[in-house]
Amino acid sequence: MWVPEHPSCRSPPESCPFPERGTLRRSPITASRRSEEKLTVDEICEELRISRSTFYDWRQKGRAPRCVKLPNGSLRVRRSDLENWLTDCEVAA
Repeated sequence: MWVPEHPSCRSPPESCPFPERGTLRRSPITASRRSEEKLTVDEICEELRISRSTFYDWRQKGRAPRCVKLPNGSLRVRRSDLENWLTDCEVAA
């Protein structure tokens, strides 16, 4: 959004440092950021092509990847923990 009264916006809107609403883009996820990325249960189920009930069954039996429980009760799994868990499953197979 062009803010003419802002000192850095004296030039035309194309060079304004404030983007239009809704046009902010995330920077690409680098390898190091990706390893610390936290996935939701739905994202894990989609990636592994399993149902939510299967994931929770594995979790109850202690066979699911390590989870982080957020204060609101929802679960997240670090990408690195998922990759390690998959590697362990591969070795056991």
